[in-house]
Amino acid sequence: MIEGVDEGLVPSRNWLAAPPSVTAVIVCRNGAGWLPLVLDALASLAHLPQAVVAVDVSSTDQTREILARYLHSASIRTAPPGTGFGDAVRVALEGSAPTDWVWLLHDDSAPGPDALAHLLDQATQSEDIGIAGPKLREWPSLKRLLEVGVTISGTGARETGLERGEPDQGQHDRPRDVLAVSTAGMLVRRRVLEDLGGFDPRLPLFFDDIDLGWRAARRGYRVRVAPSSVFFHVEAAATGLRPGSLAPRPRREMRRAATYTLLANASRPGFFWQSVRLFLGTLLRALVLLLAKAPREAADEIFGVLAVYRRPFAMLAARRRRAAAARVDARSVRERLLPSPLIPYRHGLDALGELVNTLVGPAPEMTGRRAAVELRPEDDDEELPTTGSYLSRHPWLTTMLVLTLVAFVASRSVIGSGFLMGGALLPAPDGAGAWWSFFTAGSHDVSIGSDVPAPGYVVPLALLATLLGGNADLAVSIVVLAGALLAALTAHRLGRRLFASPGVRLWWGATYGLLVATSGALVQGRIGTVVALAAAPAIVNSAYLLMTRPRVTDGLRLGLWLTLATAFAPVTYLLAAGPLLVAGAILLRRRGWPSIATALLLPWLLLGSWMWRRALDPGAWWWEAGRANADVGDLDPPTWQLALGHAGGPGIATYATAGLLLLGVLALLRRETRSAVLVAWATGLWVLGWASFGAGATFTDGISGGPVWVGVPATLWIAALAAAAGSAADGLHGRLADRPVRRRAFAVLVVLALVGPAVALTWWAVRGDGDPLERGTPDEIPAYLAARAEDGRSTLVLTGTREEGVTQRVVSGDGTRLGDEAVMPSPEDLRSLDVDVRLLLSNPSTGVLERLGSYGIQSIYLPAPADPDLVDALEAAPGLEPSGSPEGSRVWTFTVAGEPHEPPSSAVRPWVARGQLALLLVAVVVAAPGRAREVR
Repeated sequence: MIEGVDEGLVPSRNWLAAPPSVTAVIVCRNGAGWLPLVLDALASLAHLPQAVVAVDVSSTDQTREILARYLHSASIRTAPPGTGFGDAVRVALEGSAPTDWVWLLHDDSAPGPDALAHLLDQATQSEDIGIAGPKLREWPSLKRLLEVGVTISGTGARETGLERGEPDQGQHDRPRDVLAVSTAGMLVRRRVLEDLGGFDPRLPLFFDDIDLGWRAARRGYRVRVAPSSVFFHVEAAATGLRPGSLAPRPRREMRRAATYTLLANASRPGFFWQSVRLFLGTLLRALVLLLAKAPREAADEIFGVLAVYRRPFAMLAARRRRAAAARVDARSVRERLLPSPLIPYRHGLDALGELVNTLVGPAPEMTGRRAAVELRPEDDDEELPTTGSYLSRHPWLTTMLVLTLVAFVASRSVIGSGFLMGGALLPAPDGAGAWWSFFTAGSHDVSIGSDVPAPGYVVPLALLATLLGGNADLAVSIVVLAGALLAALTAHRLGRRLFASPGVRLWWGATYGLLVATSGALVQGRIGTVVALAAAPAIVNSAYLLMTRPRVTDGLRLGLWLTLATAFAPVTYLLAAGPLLVAGAILLRRRGWPSIATALLLPWLLLGSWMWRRALDPGAWWWEAGRANADVGDLDPPTWQLALGHAGGPGIATYATAGLLLLGVLALLRRETRSAVLVAWATGLWVLGWASFGAGATFTDGISGGPVWVGVPATLWIAALAAAAGSAADGLHGRLADRPVRRRAFAVLVVLALVGPAVALTWWAVRGDGDPLERGTPDEIPAYLAARAEDGRSTLVLTGTREEGVTQRVVSGDGTRLGDEAVMPSPEDLRSLDVDVRLLLSNPSTGVLERLGSYGIQSIYLPAPADPDLVDALEAAPGLEPSGSPEGSRVWTFTVAGEPHEPPSSAVRPWVARGQLALLLVAVVVAAPGRAREVR
């Protein structure tokens, strides 16, 4: 709100020499609960109005009787049902003696003792002041501010310039010009009210004050707020407290009134833009409300706006009336009295900030057994500091800033142009649209063509890329390079439920994030492991809630997190299912099984046949998102490395977890927390068993294969030991206050607990995220061959030698992108191609080339170093023509064409994929926390 010129905080009361006449108008509608107090306050004023007129809008309570006790019958008017506030004021003034000022009161707003006098102090300072209004406080709290003048944003929200629940400490007590003041306590010159034609009948309940103030400003009058004049307001109509309200759907009426006010008073150039903005903004707000499970409010948003849009002629008539009465340019009013156009977006950023704060801020409360822990005086050193710098008062935020800085330093070699790729990570497609179409396609243009269902993990990646403006590589980069930070956030959130001590929560969250960073997953490009580990604390958190309150919505929430982790790393499903079933059998028995069944079945429904393939081929449970074989060396760690949580390959801080292993063992010694520690150990041994089972093995699912990577269970094993150590340390410091020897031992353990994360943090910053992860461009085939792929041409790539064996693959476009690896044709589908390739190298003929051409193959590429025997065989083949070749490699193009080969396609798959997306949307909406309704 733009403030006007300050004309003095304590004006002289020259008006007392010739007091202006004032008529007080009280509009009543079923306000018997507040009306006696309002009338008592009116009678107690230091300066009384010359006349008091009350209008009863056909109240059905005791309003009429109360008015009769306080006022003469000649001062009481009756209005028919449905009469709006402005029309009620008009009824009150008809037949009343003319006065200089009209003072408007609600039956739920009580003036302070000097309210009228202070209003006159401001209103009589200048003849161009047409309206004055008080400072509104909340009734019954009496201290919280409601309004000190009001304006309206471009989205139709009342803008008061106040924080929610802001107490009145005199911080807004400077008189100033504003766009409008509330009708609860509004003092308006009678001639100004008549000049403006009174209140607009189209605004019977809401925004009539803003509309009147806006029209007054365009007419050349000033609207002044007098903060020294105080009113106490219930806001019964807005909060739905008034029985028999004129608006049974207050939100809908508010949206209608706000839309009408904005469009009726908008300038001619801004009318079209405002109409479009309001319409699109309404759709967006309705969508958000639907996602927040508030369909009633969403409907009010839409129908409130449509109520204005469906009457265009009434709107044009209202605009003509305002234009004819205006004497001040609309731009001048907008610049002086309307808020910045950026205000709605600032509110959006504030809401986003609150969301982030829930992730990085300390927990406001806890549940379960830990909620009963009472901090003793000796535990004060573990409480959050209340003095000092902002960062010292927010240690978790400080920790996250340090982790973010180290993550940025560690990613120094993989930030820049090109695609993030290397190890198991394939380059992302060119945009989010490619992933969406890929997921819903019935046929995929990979190799010789495929109708294998797309993997489920492309959906969350596509959604994230869409939110990032369609940049798929940026989405992958954020997930991989910021994966450790995301894991730290989810772990800290779980820590709020597991630990009472803020220090333990902080240590646990940071340690878990560093375990992910130094597990090798980032360096090896294992996006599946990164996402699964980031989601694992959320899975445990949701499972904890499910065990304490077994509801279907909690089962859905757990199922969604489990689906996300399973889509990226399928083995996560097996790791979670065992503990979930055991915990359910022990804690819930029969009453919780529907919720557990919902959680365990949802991934099968959302991931569909992609999940069923793993049931039919158990080896595929180990195949995560990305390449099956990351070519990172030996993935068969010895037993001692597996005990330290190391899955093999580069990027692992070998000895940084040794201290956690020792702390996990020592945690068993504390008797008070042994049950929690044993739960952590049991979970850890379960996942360690899976890590031991998979380590050193190889897998194949009929499409691809490679060495098993056990990064997910191995990291979760060490995380379980860290949780056991945290449970044992929780609250221990205060219990050792009178035991100096044990305190010294505890100090040694604390140092041991901090050494591991410190070593991991340093190692992460020095080693970095690069090698084999890198930033580059896809180079499976030469660029000019990739350019030909736009015409549907593919390239046959041959690697190896005749002596050691030849491997072939068909490359479409510029190479395999993330997601393509999961839909490659099976060996059975490639059998005829294998036969033709062997014939090409042993007994080439035109017929063989025509059959290869029928698959769309138009080029053959031998990467460097090209085997001389293969070169000789292909040089002798009829129908092949040498083409420009990069150094050390060879390229031939076909001079013959075969009959087009119809790739396999599924007519059902697109519909199934759309059904899965619809089911996902429904599950998210149902599982999302409900919108909390504001209660004053």
